[in-house]
Amino acid sequence: MPPSRSPLVRVATQFGYGLDETSLLADPRVAATETRSARLCAVLIEHLSTATDTNLRYMISQDPDHLDGVVADTATAIERAWRAIATLLAAAVTTGAARQLTQGGTRAADSTPWRPAVVRIAGANGGPYPCQTGPQHWNGWARPRFTRDVVTRLMDDLDEQWRRDGAQPGALPGHLLASGDVLLLHGEGVREVIAPDDDDMFAVGASTWTWEEWPD
Repeated sequence: MPPSRSPLVRVATQFGYGLDETSLLADPRVAATETRSARLCAVLIEHLSTATDTNLRYMISQDPDHLDGVVADTATAIERAWRAIATLLAAAVTTGAARQLTQGGTRAADSTPWRPAVVRIAGANGGPYPCQTGPQHWNGWARPRFTRDVVTRLMDDLDEQWRRDGAQPGALPGHLLASGDVLLLHGEGVREVIAPDDDDMFAVGASTWTWEEWPD
């Protein structure tokens, strides 16, 4: 199947959903203005994600409270764009216009406990990270799961942060293995291997990291 020409459909896959944009636009239960707004948000996300300046991409991924000027405004706009798409996807799941992506295609998503969300690690910069979250929490923190593409970005962000901080030069907090699993490195040499679930999603740090949904 050729890649979609729609930025909104492509960004929806970052949450682990296949979106039928035509069906969504024709459904009176979802305001057309919300869909149009989300389409613009998807264009913004894709445009900035292709920036070739690695330092610029790193700056945009940081907490805007610690930035100044236009870069902070851009970071805030990206956060709001991801949240707007998560909100639209939640509505699309309800109407049947969005379906859970699986290794073999798609399946109905409205009967599962998962919902689209945007998260970050509390007290750390980086993100936003599109994901799916469920009703269960770990010590009050969210337990998200991510697509393979988002896990790759998460690992790159953490590695970049560690490199810049100089805390553990040359160390990787985690990476994708050739087997398709994710290897996480914890303190004192503890290693954790996370295999994808039946939907090819990874619950990275779901019971070890302080994940929180991105605040409004």
